[in-house]
Amino acid sequence: MNGVILELHARAPEVNRFRSWRIEIDRDLFGLLNARITYGRIGTTGRTRRWDFESDMEAARFLREKLRRRASGTKRRGAVYRVVEASAGAAPFTSALLPIDRLTA
Repeated sequence: MNGVILELHARAPEVNRFRSWRIEIDRDLFGLLNARITYGRIGTTGRTRRWDFESDMEAARFLREKLRRRASGTKRRGAVYRVVEASAGAAPFTSALLPIDRLTA
């Protein structure tokens, strides 16, 4: 699982919600998989958190879990998260969970 980039936006202007969520998963120089999630209001720098994984299965499970949480954003935030950018490696994870506005490779 190398080179996964996925960016989601949730927009609900009627309640002033404009959320951005981006995940990047790639290997570091030591061979560990790193996942970096940046989140916050659309148009701001946001906050970034990082996780390390030793196997592709751990990273894939983590990504599925986080996407399931984003898919429940309608109930929690009042807005639907939609895919606005995705690498080719992210396509298998997004197809069943989230609506897609635009996919870029």
